[in-house]
Order: sequence, then C-alpha cells, then structure tokens
Amino acid sequence: ELVRPECLLLLLGHGASPCLQDSAGNTPLDTLLQQISHTPAANMRAKLLCLDCLFFFVPQDLQFTMKQQLLDNRQRWQDLLGENRLQCLLGLAPPSLFVGAMRVLIRTISPEHFPEALDNLPLPHFLKPLDL
Repeated sequence: ELVRPECLLLLLGHGASPCLQDSAGNTPLDTLLQQISHTPAANMRAKLLCLDCLFFFVPQDLQFTMKQQLLDNRQRWQDLLGENRLQCLLGLAPPSLFVGAMRVLIRTISPEHFPEALDNLPLPHFLKPLDL
C-alpha cells in the first residue's frame, strides 16, 4: 500500500505471500492496480516498479478481482500499464523471458538469505531487480 518497491521485494523475498486476500477479497495485485487506476501519470513510476516486482512472485494463474476491469477497459489499462504487462496479467501472453528467469533464480534463494544472495547470483548488475 505504501508503494515502496524495495520493501515489497524484501517482504516477498522473505516469504510474504502475494496471493493473500484482505477482508474485501483483494490481493496485493488488486490493491496496486486500484492505486494505478487513480494515479496521475507523473506519479506512476514507483507503482509500475512494484508491479514488475510482483511479477517475480505471483503465480501465472493468480485469480484477482481487478481482472474483469482490465478486460472491460483494455485500452485504458494498456495505456496505463503498457501492452506487455496487460497481456501478461490477462493470461494472454507469457511473462517476459527476464521475469521467467528471475522467478527461477529467486526460487533458488532461501528467505533467510534474501536479498543478500541476489548479489551472489552470476548476473550483471543491471539485471538484478533492485539495488537493495
């Protein structure tokens, strides 16, 4: 809710579930999409970065409340999120190769060693998700 990508990545990396629902049935993805829908374009960067971090941890078949809104207002959401993110969220396209690779790599890191173990991955710095 605070839209802090580094905190989101730390929470998820330490085992927080991206699939939990609040009392209204909203997942973290729903909450983030609701915030994105009400955000001026100038303040969008951190929210999109949070969305990109969520992609590393959410299962491809995640059921989320906002999915129907994405389908009903595709052009608006494509303008907000970009075509690739929207296609992935709707299950119409697989995640990018980068997201798929990061999902595999992150699963190899135990929560006790996250995020320090990211530094030990044999990746160039620019491919690491966030500089924590």
